[in-house]
Amino acid sequence: MKRRFTAAAALLVAMAGCSSAPAALGNHDARVSINGKATNALQPVICTQTGKAWTIESTTKDPGFTATIQLGAEVKAQAVDIRNLGNFTGTFWDDNLGKAKAEVEGGQFSISGEASGAFADNPNKPATATFDITTKC
Repeated sequence: MKRRFTAAAALLVAMAGCSSAPAALGNHDARVSINGKATNALQPVICTQTGKAWTIESTTKDPGFTATIQLGAEVKAQAVDIRNLGNFTGTFWDDNLGKAKAEVEGGQFSISGEASGAFADNPNKPATATFDITTKC
């Protein structure tokens, strides 16, 4: 009976280890500026990689952001979604809306450009804002 209990306990421990979220890339903090002004706090982010695409996403949805960068012969910003950071909500989409560039050096990811959206104090008035996002992944 003692053997069965030990085996069952070992199985539960193994299963619990398998059900936890992977931490291979870990959590990091991002610095975000809107129109040249730093937002109030560092944004905790999670970096994930799928093939040559990296997604950097704040752990809070609002305020927060999601950015996607394509690596390869050319490092390219693909999309940035800013949600209520620096009083601004807006979007950049490669070859569609706004403009942006990305750089990756030594694990440091930087995305800067211009997004289209609106400011919270006048949500019905279309606006553009510059953004700069920097983090380590």
